[in-house]
Amino acid sequence: MRITPIKIEDKAQAKKLLLKLNISKEALDILIPKAMNLFFMIDGIRSYEANIIKQHLLSLGADAAIDRDAILKDKKLNISIFANLNQIKKLCEKLKDQPFRNLKEIKDKLSEYIDNYYKKDFVFKANNKILNININKPVICGIINITSDSFLGDGLLSISKDTLAIKDLALKKVEYMLKSEAKIIDLGGESSRPFSSPISEEEEIKRVIPVLRAIRKEFKDLLISIDTYKYKVAKAAVSEGVDIINDITGLKDKRIISLIDKHKLGCIIMHMKGTPKTMQIKPFYKDVIGEIFDFMRERLKLCYENNISKEQILIDPGIGFGKSLEDNLRIIKELYRFKVFGVPVFIGLSRKSFIGKILNLEVKDRLLGTIVYETIALLNGANVLRVHDVKETNQLVKLFFKYNSLL
Repeated sequence: MRITPIKIEDKAQAKKLLLKLNISKEALDILIPKAMNLFFMIDGIRSYEANIIKQHLLSLGADAAIDRDAILKDKKLNISIFANLNQIKKLCEKLKDQPFRNLKEIKDKLSEYIDNYYKKDFVFKANNKILNININKPVICGIINITSDSFLGDGLLSISKDTLAIKDLALKKVEYMLKSEAKIIDLGGESSRPFSSPISEEEEIKRVIPVLRAIRKEFKDLLISIDTYKYKVAKAAVSEGVDIINDITGLKDKRIISLIDKHKLGCIIMHMKGTPKTMQIKPFYKDVIGEIFDFMRERLKLCYENNISKEQILIDPGIGFGKSLEDNLRIIKELYRFKVFGVPVFIGLSRKSFIGKILNLEVKDRLLGTIVYETIALLNGANVLRVHDVKETNQLVKLFFKYNSLL
């Protein structure tokens, strides 16, 4: 006799394992939700609400962990629930008739989150283009910096000041990235490295628009993203056929939201604490994941209220943007928590300083560290990787896809 544990990652894996047991379809439909175990933390509910949830879970054969004073005192507290998918669905049924507003909201959120958590296929729509994203086959976004002060030293302005030469370099770079199966190209005219200073809108337009125009003319079907938080730059880019606005401020300027809505663009909502010039001066969070989660929830709500659909959005937790080394590692380790929003997770880890701090390496020597952390991010739910090294990342993606195809 042999007894071994099995970790169930998703419904597809549960189905494959159960089919090996020669069971009926009816039994399969019943057993799959029972095989999916979940753990949710609910913050800031009243003691009596927590007790109602716990009693319902106990009646379903599941459980919850709550403050030991919850039965004696009426206070706000946190509760952890652990149950399988089937039990959580039954809990939601029991909560829907409760008179307490929080419990109804918890029911709605749990129902939404469990569906989103196991979502594997996404459709991303940007400017009448469609990109299919599968959790097992991540998308590569290649970086082209039209700057003179990029932290990696790859900015095209540091190679040449001639506009024609820069356009030629950019076109060659795009062609190389597409051969390595990049699906998105992200253009940036202002460095956002730590302690960098902003440039004027006019200077940023002067840098990026000629390059964008040349790339769009040569590659008509390519998804092109503009890395900017400035309305005039975004508007000029839209006039030249850009598809995605990658905004490090998380769409702080409402005019950019209107632009995305009007032209049905895609957008990347990133979290950043402070500005590039100030963000790495002793960044501090009581709960880095919780704060980013709340930020994304509020930004997504704003988008939905302004006619920007879920299919137009990627979310980026902002590795290195107002984060300590420990914050960055925590985000990568707990990236799966952002899956409950039901939109693809976009992440940039490429050769960043936290890798250099851990390994005591300069930027040019951080490729291996980048690949390692990108792999961990993919295992924890990342969908799109923003990278400098497209060829090497493509090898990672192929290996990752082959690995997941065995599950």
